[in-house]
Amino acid sequence: MPDRSRILVVDDEEVMRELVSSMLESEGYSVIAAGGGAQALETIAKGRPDLVLLDLNMPGVSGWEVIARLNDQPSPPPIVAMSGMGVEEPPELRGLSAFVYGYLPKPFGVTELVRTCARVLEATRRPPNPIGHERRREPRRSLLVPATLLSSEGTPAAVGQILNLSTGGAEFDIGATLHPGTELRLCFDIPGGHGPFLVTGRVQWKKDGRLGLQFLEVPEADRERLTELLGGPHGG
Repeated sequence: MPDRSRILVVDDEEVMRELVSSMLESEGYSVIAAGGGAQALETIAKGRPDLVLLDLNMPGVSGWEVIARLNDQPSPPPIVAMSGMGVEEPPELRGLSAFVYGYLPKPFGVTELVRTCARVLEATRRPPNPIGHERRREPRRSLLVPATLLSSEGTPAAVGQILNLSTGGAEFDIGATLHPGTELRLCFDIPGGHGPFLVTGRVQWKKDGRLGLQFLEVPEADRERLTELLGGPHGG
């Protein structure tokens, strides 16, 4: 059955709006479009969409300003930012708002677009999977971060994506099954995190290619950086 989630596409370029809308509609999504930030805010006020694809650099009310204004709302919709500024996510974007879930650098293809939207919609629809009762109060957030699975020699073995992260563990999508109890090493980077993180974790659960990881070894400096990035108090 097609996913009838309602997605708002915001871009001042008409061709880009129509192209992205067409890509999403072909996948069964219900799509509405806005030609600028002011129109986007009006549309959201009339009915919260399930997801917003938001161009950052627009004349008038920019995407940055849209995010700032949505910060004042009690339940802003999840946002995936779009921009032609470069492949790397702007460092200031990740720490700006908890409801910004991803970044799509222009140009992007239909596979990348649809995959990103599906991941964010799934992450925002389901409650986080607890990896341990003692971690439920830890600061955590849903986000899309590429992560590299390392071999025992420390060389890259596979690339996946972190979907949910806390100081004590993560939900890791690698598209393959590893049995609970398996220990593995991950390397990942969070924009604004001032360098990569290297952690050792143990698989706690598996489902549809996703793995629930409990972190076994996190250097203290990295744990403090994670706590700061996730918005919790130090030292937990």
